[in-house]
Amino acid sequence: MSARRKWGTALIAAAVAASIPAQAWAASDEAVQAGVISVTGIVALLFAVALLVEMLVLRKLASGAAIAENITYAVLAVMCLAASVLVGWVSRLVPAGFTAEQARLGSDMLALAAMALFFVYFWRVRRAMSRFLGRLSEMEQEVVGALDPDAELEDRGE
Repeated sequence: MSARRKWGTALIAAAVAASIPAQAWAASDEAVQAGVISVTGIVALLFAVALLVEMLVLRKLASGAAIAENITYAVLAVMCLAASVLVGWVSRLVPAGFTAEQARLGSDMLALAAMALFFVYFWRVRRAMSRFLGRLSEMEQEVVGALDPDAELEDRGE
């Protein structure tokens, strides 16, 4: 296992461990709960930024390919997820402007929009990949036919 992969695994494990607020809720101290929610939100935003950077690097690397043409949907989905975290913070930081229920509804709607955008992204990439593999199979058949023209005649029974 490479060092980069080990660090990535450790970072993901730390993020998962940090986002499990069971002890904070067991303590039932509102200040602790708010702190855990804030830390979880910060970690989510940091991962959203890292994900956006990686997707934009991938888009640049794969320019012209189907994945690069469609990555805009994934970028928008991650932006919706990050915005849903921010909406949760708005309800805590500006309590006069929003109720907790309104913030929760806004956050849920942004998460739903993110899921829809991820669906569109994966559907379009799968469709493009299917077309590519279909054409590749046709090309492979043509190459085999050009290399061994008698094989095609034998398959037809001629």
